[in-house]
Amino acid sequence: MTLPEDFITRLVSSIFLLLIVLFPLIQGEIFFKTFLIIISPIILFEWMRMVSNRFWIIRGLLASFGICSILTFSVIGPISVLIFFLTFLSICIFGKLTNSSYKLSSFGFIYISLAIMSILWLRESSQGLISLSIIISTIIVTDAGAYIIGNWLGGPKLFKVISPNKTISGFIGAIIFGVGWFYLIVSFFIEKYEINYLPIGILIVITSIFGDLFISFLKRKAGIKDTGFILPGHGGLLDRADSILPVFIIIPIIIIIFDLIKDPSLIILGW
Repeated sequence: MTLPEDFITRLVSSIFLLLIVLFPLIQGEIFFKTFLIIISPIILFEWMRMVSNRFWIIRGLLASFGICSILTFSVIGPISVLIFFLTFLSICIFGKLTNSSYKLSSFGFIYISLAIMSILWLRESSQGLISLSIIISTIIVTDAGAYIIGNWLGGPKLFKVISPNKTISGFIGAIIFGVGWFYLIVSFFIEKYEINYLPIGILIVITSIFGDLFISFLKRKAGIKDTGFILPGHGGLLDRADSILPVFIIIPIIIIIFDLIKDPSLIILGW
């Protein structure tokens, strides 16, 4: 197997990013919230620039002010709901007036903000650190499985028009690696992990794959390779968060369906 030219750069960048994330993730509370307040605007600015070059800085400022205000006050409550609605409305109005992709801009604010709030909500649950670590590590292993197997075996493309580098072999590798890792790591934390919980792991893996494809589609539509340049070998933060965001849109829906709102970490650790 021949390693891609940028493999070492990607590896070093990934390790550096992991080290930065680990401290606030482990510490939680104000450290983790501050971390989210720092990275959220970067992701939002990258999204706004990706969907339209017209007035993207102003749209990014509006969206960033909204999510940072929500994270500062509270995650769920009357104030946060009001701020969320007003921010969404202001982005719609400004985008419409300036003809700067108001639909994708407002959608991006909803998409990213809900995912960020979901991440914080899960982290603040009783077993939040373990649950969040399981989900994020599963997404990382899924991405690594697709990257390694796809480059090793090659073969037919998955969606050539959307992302010419992604192969069917990589897709299969991602599922095997991701679901296998999810089962192993959850089994480590639980004495007896029932096989019927595996659909949660499969859902996480599949959603992360299509989240990656979704951002690839938007980048191809915009005619850009990366959403940013902050991470050598990876591009922007949105390029790294593309697989993570949709998972944390889906997780709250499952939590609500199974009535686990009081302790959302049970959706991962069993109930």
